[in-house]
Order: sequence, then C-alpha cells, then structure tokens
Amino acid sequence: MTKTESRVAIVTGAGRSLGKATAERLHGDGYSVAVIDRDGAAATEVANDVSSSEDVVKTFAAVASDLGVPTALVNNAGIYPDHALLDMPVEAWDQVMAVNLRGTFLCTQVFARLRGQSGSGAIVNLASAAAFSARAGAVHYSTSKAGVVMFTKAAALEFGPLGIRVNAVAPGLIEVRKDQVSDAYRDHYLTMIPRGRTGRAPDIAGTVAFLLSDDADYINGECIAVDGGFLTGRPLIRSESK
Repeated sequence: MTKTESRVAIVTGAGRSLGKATAERLHGDGYSVAVIDRDGAAATEVANDVSSSEDVVKTFAAVASDLGVPTALVNNAGIYPDHALLDMPVEAWDQVMAVNLRGTFLCTQVFARLRGQSGSGAIVNLASAAAFSARAGAVHYSTSKAGVVMFTKAAALEFGPLGIRVNAVAPGLIEVRKDQVSDAYRDHYLTMIPRGRTGRAPDIAGTVAFLLSDDADYINGECIAVDGGFLTGRPLIRSESK
C-alpha cells in the first residue's frame, strides 16, 4: 500500500458472528470496510455468494468503484453443518467445499487481480483448529479448513512477487452466543484449553487486524492458532456447535 492510498478492507461473511466483529474492529482501526454477506440482510451489507465467480467479480468491482481498490481481504465466509460421514449426501460435501474452499479461492484471486502491480496488499483466511484436530461429524468442514491452510501457504508463495501477504487464523472454540454449546460440552472442552476459557469474538478480530497491519509485514504464509492452547492437548473432540 502506498502512503497516500486509503485502506479499504473486504470482509466476507460479515453480517454476523466473527465476520461482524472483524469488520467492526477494522472500521475502528480506520479502514473503509465493505461488509459482504450472502444474505445482505442489513443496509450496510452487500449480498454476495462467494462460491459464485460472477458474484465475486461483480461485487469486488463495485467495492473498488465505490470505496477504492481494496487493500485488505478477510475470507471469513464459511459454513459448518454437522453430518456423519457414513450417510453424508454428496450435496452436503459439495456445499461446504463450495463456500469454505472455492469461496476463499475466488475471492483471493479477484482481490489479487485488482491489486495488480501495486506491490502491496494483505489477505487473512479463516481456517479452524478443526484443520489440525479431527472433528467427528464434521469431516467435510475439517477437510475444507485443512485445504484453506495449504491454500494460504501456496498463495503466499505465488503472491510474493506481487507484494501481497497471505496468512490464516485458526480459531478454536469461540463462543459468540450463549447457547452455542451445552454446559457439559464447554466443561469438557475447557479441560483441554490451557488458557482456562473459551474464545471470544475480539480474540479473532484482534488477530486478524494484526495480521493485516504493518506490524505483521514479515509474517507470510502462516496459520496462527487462536485457541487458548487447545491444539497442544488432546487431538480428538466431538463437534457440538449449533
């Protein structure tokens, strides 16, 4: 980013939860933020299906026209339905891959093309602790997020000559709603978190903001786990997110 260029961020899946918290954090940090969400429920949101190449191209072009060429991208859009592998419909697998992995690819590609030869830019992809720790009942989700981790590394390698950094964040259990998990599940999960608490939305938003900032200029191709130390503990846990 040049010294005179305005900071413009696109955050996908930003109508709620971690995406909303991240968009608010970036806005507070001085970014002009394009809030992208599939439903576009609020007046400040732009409806966009990240799995649609046509939608992504059109939406990103509109952001560039209205706010300026985006300097930062947060690929947050994702879905995580639970479904046993044995009877998982092909459609369920395809839907998760389309949003979580194809969407990350499409948005990253269009963002990089818009940045062109500017020599700068930063991308943060939302992976998950599930990329490194098996989740029974969510094989499609874990697989898609593992793909996001390797996509991040490969994209960072390819985009080096363009000056675009690409990193990822892997959240552990982040509670954004009180009814997200049962008390029993939370208590069990806490036995595997050295930090002694579950995560909160600002934990993720703050890490994303850091990775997009100049303070992280020498961090590239990394996936930072924000999980309170969960991944240092037992590797297998059953999913119960709602």
